[in-house]
Amino acid sequence: MAASSPETAKTAPSGSAGRVLLANPRGFCAGVERAIEAVEQALHHHGAPVYVRRAIVHNTAVVERLERLGAVFVQEVDEVPEGAVAILSAHGSARSVKHAAQGRDLKVIDAICPLVGKVHAEVEAWYRSGRHVLLIGHIGHPEVVGTLGQVPAGAVSVVSCPDDLAALDLPPNTAVAYAVQTTFAMRDADATIAAIKATFRDVAGPRASDICYATTNRQQAVEALARQCDLVLVVGDTMSSNARRLVEVAQAAGCADARLISGGDDVPLDVLARARTIGLTAAASTPETAIAEVCTVLTARGYALEEAEGEVERVRFRPVSLDALNIGTLGGSLEDRLTRLRQDIDQALDAAIGHARDRDRRLAEAMRYATIGAGKRFRALLVAAVADLVGGSYAQALRIGAAIECVHAQSLIHDDLPCMDDDDVRRGRPTLHRKFDEATAVLAGDALLALAFEILAEDATHPDPAIRARLVLAMARAVGQDGLAGGQMMDLYPPARPSAEDVFQCESRKTGALIRYAVEAGAMLGPCSAEELARLLRFAENLGLVFQIRDDMLDSIGDAEVVGKAVGKDAEAGRKSATSLLGLEGAAAQASQLENACHEALAVFGPKATPLRDLARFAVNRMH
Repeated sequence: MAASSPETAKTAPSGSAGRVLLANPRGFCAGVERAIEAVEQALHHHGAPVYVRRAIVHNTAVVERLERLGAVFVQEVDEVPEGAVAILSAHGSARSVKHAAQGRDLKVIDAICPLVGKVHAEVEAWYRSGRHVLLIGHIGHPEVVGTLGQVPAGAVSVVSCPDDLAALDLPPNTAVAYAVQTTFAMRDADATIAAIKATFRDVAGPRASDICYATTNRQQAVEALARQCDLVLVVGDTMSSNARRLVEVAQAAGCADARLISGGDDVPLDVLARARTIGLTAAASTPETAIAEVCTVLTARGYALEEAEGEVERVRFRPVSLDALNIGTLGGSLEDRLTRLRQDIDQALDAAIGHARDRDRRLAEAMRYATIGAGKRFRALLVAAVADLVGGSYAQALRIGAAIECVHAQSLIHDDLPCMDDDDVRRGRPTLHRKFDEATAVLAGDALLALAFEILAEDATHPDPAIRARLVLAMARAVGQDGLAGGQMMDLYPPARPSAEDVFQCESRKTGALIRYAVEAGAMLGPCSAEELARLLRFAENLGLVFQIRDDMLDSIGDAEVVGKAVGKDAEAGRKSATSLLGLEGAAAQASQLENACHEALAVFGPKATPLRDLARFAVNRMH
C-alpha cells in the first residue's frame, strides 16, 4: 500500500480501521543484544547468581526476565558479596566503580557498549591533551555519569542545549572539545555543536558522530513516517533516553500525537478512533515481544500492518569477554605511558651524557639543561609504541628514543639562537643561549648531535650491526639536507610567494623528518612486513604534518604560558604557515583529515595500534 497523508488516510474505506506503518529499523540494537547475552552467558558459565550493577539496559521487561534466570540487580558494587561475579551495564561505568569492585575482589565483567567505550576514550584523550570537554547530554543519565567518571571532577561540563553555554565560566579562547551522549537527539546535538563552534575559537570533536548508529537510524526512520501519521506509538521504557528521544523526534517532524508506551496493555485505545494512520517504532532496548503485543492489539482493532522502508542494520559486535576485567590495566592512559617514559628517558640521557671528571662540566651541564626534565617526549614514545607493535625490545626503543631526544634538543637550541628565531623562552624557561651563552649553546648542540649517533652505534642499541648501521643511516638522512636541516633552511628563506605545497613541504621536513624516523626506527626492532612498514610510514607522514599544523595553530591562538614559548611570531615575521594559508578553520579541517588518514593507515593492526592512535589524537589536540 502506498504511503498516504493523514487527510487521505481518514477517507479509507469503511470496514478498515486504518493502517500501521512499522518503522524500520526498530527494537533491539547490536549493543543491547550483546549486553543481554553477556548476562545469559555469565549465568551459564558461572551459574546463578551473578550480580548486575544497575539495569543492564533500560527496559523493565528485560531486567525481570534476567532476574528469573538468576541475575541479581544491585545499585552499587558494595552490595555484591566479596569474590562474586559482577557485571557492569552497557551504559558504561566510572573508573571509581571498577576500583571499588577491585577492593571487594569481584570478578568484573564489563558489558559496556563499544560505542560508549569510544566516547570514554575520546573524553580521556582530550582531557590528557589539555582541553576542557563539553559533554552534550542529559545530566544524571547513567551514560553521562559513567563518562564523567573517566576523568577528574571539573574536567568536563555537561550541556544539553545551546543556552547552557552561557552559564559556563569559560572564555572564548578556551581550547575545548565536545562529545555527545550516544542516545542524544541528532537535531539537538547538531544545534549545540554549532553553538559551541560559534562560541569558542579552538574546538575539537570526534572523527565520526558519537550518536550511535542505532539511535540515528531509529530517529531517521520515525522522522520519515511521522508526518504521515495521526498517531505515533513508541514502544519502550520510561527509563530509556533512546525511547523518549523518539517521541520528541516524531513530534518535531509534524505528528501532533506521539506517545511512549510499554507494551500491548499500554496502547491508548481511547484515541484509536481518531487515528487512521499509526506509526509504530520501538527503542533500541525494547524486546520484540513488546512490539508484537502492540501489533496484536492494533490488528485486533482492524488495523493493517505495513512495513516502511528503512536502513538495514548489519552491525555486529564481538561478544563480551567472560574473563574477569584486569582492573590493574586501567591506568594505561597516554599520560601514564608518558610519565614512565619520561623517567626512563631522563635516566638514559643522564647516563649517556655521563659524569666523567675529565670532561668540561659547563658543557655537560648545558647538555643536561637542554634534554633532561623537559619536553613532551612525543618522538621517544612513538619509537616505543611502534617497537611494541612489532614485538621489539623496550630497552632498545628507549635508547633510540634518547638519541632522537638529543637531535631534537640540538635542533631547538639552534632554532632559538639570535641568528635564527631569536627566542628567549623554550618549554617555559630561558632558552639555552640565554641561560648560558651563545657559544656554549652552539657547542652543546654539536655535542648532543654527536651523542645521538654514538648511542645508535653502540652494541647495546641492537646486537645486529646491520640494524645499527641502518639506524645511523636513517638518522643522518632525517637530520640532513633532505630532512631537518633542509626544512629549517626552507623556513628561513622561503619563496617570495610560497604556495601551500611549499609550506607543507617545509613542515614535512622540519617537523616530520624526526617523526618519520621514530616510526621507521621502531619498526626495525621487530618483524615487520613490507606492507606493514608502508602503512606505518604513511601513518608517520600524516602524523608529522598534523603535529606541525597544530604548532602553527598554537602560534596563532595558543597561550604563551601553556605553550611554553613565545606565540604570534610567524605573523610578526610575515612567515607563511598552515594557519595563514588556510585560515584557522581550514587548518583545523586539514589536521582532522590528516588524523583520519593516520587512523586509516593503522586499521590493519587492530587494537594493538591503540597507543599509536592515542598519539595521533594527542598531536591534533595538544595545547603545548
